[in-house]
Amino acid sequence: MIQPTPEQLAQLKPLERFWFRVADFCLRRLKGFLIVWNHFNMVQGCRLINGRRWVVHGAEHLERLTKKDSLIVVANHRSFFDFYAIGAMLWSRTRLSKHILFPVRSPFFYDSWLGGLVNGWMSGFYMFPPIIRTKDRRGFNKYALDRMVAELQRPGQILGIHPEGTRGKGDDPYVFLKTQPGVGRIVLAAPDVRVLPVFILGLSNSMKTEFKRTWFSKESHPIHIHFGPPLEFDDLREKGQRMSVAMLAARRAMDGVAALGERHRAMVEE
Repeated sequence: MIQPTPEQLAQLKPLERFWFRVADFCLRRLKGFLIVWNHFNMVQGCRLINGRRWVVHGAEHLERLTKKDSLIVVANHRSFFDFYAIGAMLWSRTRLSKHILFPVRSPFFYDSWLGGLVNGWMSGFYMFPPIIRTKDRRGFNKYALDRMVAELQRPGQILGIHPEGTRGKGDDPYVFLKTQPGVGRIVLAAPDVRVLPVFILGLSNSMKTEFKRTWFSKESHPIHIHFGPPLEFDDLREKGQRMSVAMLAARRAMDGVAALGERHRAMVEE
């Protein structure tokens, strides 16, 4: 698997370099162990904390997918736990591969001792690669994008991305933040990879709250997870990898999420 250049590594702070190397080593050398770890830790943990509240819609779109399918899963983002629930559901209720990566912003998970330990404990370092948001250090992100594209060349690789880039904190869950171009750039550079749109609603940002809702009032706090049909992007790949085309691809992916959100809104209002 491709490695960053010395110049790209120099963009990381010392602690970020440490946790990057730990995560990279584990993902390359300990794959079997991490799958077992995540099965008993991340997946079962999520099912314990909120799995009893999952209400899955569009499961028929997952039935034809197999462990050889490489996918980019895109979802709206309102809770810290969105992709924990989505990932655990895909892991436990589909035939998709167990190789799942979730690119994550470097703050906390890679620039602190506690964050690195949380990443290892809760996801087996599947929250990888780190994304740098400060303008003077974004050179590393070129490597992160290339690494994600390279990972997707392997049959059965799943990549989870929030096209909004950060959590939406507004009152209306059907209004999304501005779509970022990153997912579009990855889609264009990764041939034959499709995008699976997901809309999720019902999670809080507190693990304590999640546990209480699941075990004491699950009927009042369902977690709705809507899956749409996988989206194709061959027509846009033919136009090249210009930024304008990447934005079109990113918007198509997010439009798939938005359509599921509107479906949920209509369901609630009936």
